[in-house]
Amino acid sequence: MSEVVLWDYQNQAVQMVRDAIRAGHRKQILMSPTGSGKTEIACFMLQESDRKGSKALFIVDRVVLVDQTSERLDKYKIQHGVIQAGHWRFRPYERIQICSAQTIERRGIPEDVSVVFVDEAHCLRKKIVEYLASTDAVVIGLTATPFTKGLAKVYGHLVNVTTMNALVRQGVLVPLRMYAAKAINTEGMKVIAGEWSEKEIEERGLDIIGDIVSEWQNKTEQHFGGPVKTVVFSATVAHGEELCKQFNAAGFNFHQISYKDGGDEHRRGLIAEFRKPDSTIHGLISCEVFTKGFDVPDVLCGISARPYRKSLSSHIQQMGRVMRSSPGKDFGLWLDHSGNALRFMQDTAEIFEHGCTTLDDGKMEAKARKEPTEKERNEIRCSCGYILIGFEKTCPGCGKERNRLARVEALPGRMVELEVGKKANRDTSWPVKAQFFSGLKAYAEERGYKPGYAAAQYREKFGVWPNDPRVRDVAPGPITLETRSWIKSRQIAFAKSKQRARA
Repeated sequence: MSEVVLWDYQNQAVQMVRDAIRAGHRKQILMSPTGSGKTEIACFMLQESDRKGSKALFIVDRVVLVDQTSERLDKYKIQHGVIQAGHWRFRPYERIQICSAQTIERRGIPEDVSVVFVDEAHCLRKKIVEYLASTDAVVIGLTATPFTKGLAKVYGHLVNVTTMNALVRQGVLVPLRMYAAKAINTEGMKVIAGEWSEKEIEERGLDIIGDIVSEWQNKTEQHFGGPVKTVVFSATVAHGEELCKQFNAAGFNFHQISYKDGGDEHRRGLIAEFRKPDSTIHGLISCEVFTKGFDVPDVLCGISARPYRKSLSSHIQQMGRVMRSSPGKDFGLWLDHSGNALRFMQDTAEIFEHGCTTLDDGKMEAKARKEPTEKERNEIRCSCGYILIGFEKTCPGCGKERNRLARVEALPGRMVELEVGKKANRDTSWPVKAQFFSGLKAYAEERGYKPGYAAAQYREKFGVWPNDPRVRDVAPGPITLETRSWIKSRQIAFAKSKQRARA
């Protein structure tokens, strides 16, 4: 067995999960951004479970992800089996088993399982929920987007360790360079179950296929010198088929992955070929497969061609597929033909900076986003299409001088919604404050600082003393990366002020 080596924030995640179990939380959600290594965290805990002789189950959201997860366990030489009819790795005697949610729904759950990991836990499937309610096993749900209403009825605790922006600052993820290109016109489209009609999206999406192909050619040539490994999120299967035809007609090797395009073996083969560093496939197209669990770090470009009214989780999951780090990869290119980048900009900024602090309210997925006004579009988007997320004097995409300032300020690795001339919005909910103050207390104890240190740091960040009992009375706890980053920034600022005073 090869040891799983974790990053600091991943070790913090493990510790926080263990602390929660000791506190009586048998079913909890571990929120960690797309590309942050949730599967690595699970591998570490599965390894520990195996050493103890305990049985564990890892449930993936779809069949296509079974082999991907199995390969990850193989990387660490963790012995395991796969519960799937006809699978070459059917080994019911192994303590660790991987299976799809679909298989569980058909065959039921193995007995005597001590730990259950549920990948993409925000997808609440009726039979899986019923099983989780009946089991005495420890259940750890993994997701980057715990926005689904009803999660708190299944999971009783949320662990939020780090954020997208924090991981970009650390170099774990790469930033995105985004272009708002010609988008599908959503005006007057029929709404079904809160989202635009797929049939209408498909019809209108077919009208801009030529623009999608030509924009991809132009932008990949501009930024990379030619075609690069790309994933495309199509509106529907039929839309994906036509996109595939047009990309291939232009001389590029694109394939669609859908229920219509061969069986599981065919899809596995395409993804395996695409993962190769020297793959002959330029791009894969799917209307939903890549939204969850798809892990190909060297993808350099993503194309969004499926507009959403409400599904912030789908939007964030999609972008995350292109933000994974890989050797030589400085950024991911995002070509938005859906309008989602502008439609969800404010909410995306909040999640990227703060993550999520509550379960079950479902507000993030329940509200339809308003279309940006023409004025807002002009402020945010350069004439070349580049989405300007800062106060740059020139557009990073084309070098054009800006005529006005945007509404969004971008600090290194940070994207926060601003009203010009006002301070950045911050999450000031008490759980966030309590977590921050708990870390400050632990840091003060670690360094032997006076009791007033934590309170003073808290006041500097939030502008008030920690008088709320829910905050004031928290015990010293894990020091998150966000808290350490804050402390470091204050130390640097203090050092610079001393230098200026001596000058």
